[in-house]
Amino acid sequence: MRKGLQNFNQNDSINNNYKIIAVDDEEGIVDSLSIFLKRSGYNFTGVTDPMEAIEKVRNEHFDLMILDFIMTPIHGDQVVEEIRKFNKDLYILLLTGHKDLAPPLETIKRLDIQGYCEKSDKFDQLLLLIESGIKSIEQMNQIKRINDELSDTYEKLEKAYLESIQTLRYTVEAKDTYTRGHSDRVSEYSVLIGKYMGLSDDDLRTLQLGGLFHDIGKIGVPDVILQKDSKLTDDEYSQIKQHPNIGVHILSNASIFNDILPIVEHHHEKYDGTGYPRKISR
Repeated sequence: MRKGLQNFNQNDSINNNYKIIAVDDEEGIVDSLSIFLKRSGYNFTGVTDPMEAIEKVRNEHFDLMILDFIMTPIHGDQVVEEIRKFNKDLYILLLTGHKDLAPPLETIKRLDIQGYCEKSDKFDQLLLLIESGIKSIEQMNQIKRINDELSDTYEKLEKAYLESIQTLRYTVEAKDTYTRGHSDRVSEYSVLIGKYMGLSDDDLRTLQLGGLFHDIGKIGVPDVILQKDSKLTDDEYSQIKQHPNIGVHILSNASIFNDILPIVEHHHEKYDGTGYPRKISR
């Protein structure tokens, strides 16, 4: 008995975390739902005016709505129509006086109404739908939390990787005084040209990053070659021409750079087919 009471108290506490709003223009129905759902431990709000209900949902957080279909001055489907304009997440259960009075299935699907049942003096079926709805809400909330955590982790990883590659870029410029500031200028001019061409924000971002990191492969070219004042030998020139390949190899380890790999790989190619030969094996 004590164990059963303990489980009841735990369920009561869990249910109280979820806010339910019921909308019915019959005050007796709202009062009955209030007694029934509060006894089940739910945080309950009852409203008899559908217009007031819309404003409450707009200004307060609710997890689940129990909604009568035939009401004045507007029906339940019209209430949902307004709510879906600003709230796509609210879980909605529709109550009908009779199945024949329920809105068409197409309307239920379009408005994302999760379920409906007939009105009854007994609320057993409704309680089952509410419990099922709460479980669905729990799952949706869990998925949102996981997505938020993954997004936060990805943003931190992306920031850390960008900072690491920036450090490499500065190292390259410290080695190669001839091109110091070159990557910043390439990035700025590329974005300006892209804006003039009317490219999207995503493409401009790709151009910006591509310009900044297009020469990152020079980190793999010996200093004596990068800093040589006299003419390069054929062998030295061949080593210089490998820096796009090296850059692709470095950046391909992180998916955040996938979009700029073609820029890094081809930035010494020419329209007439000349330029650095490509020997990429990815």
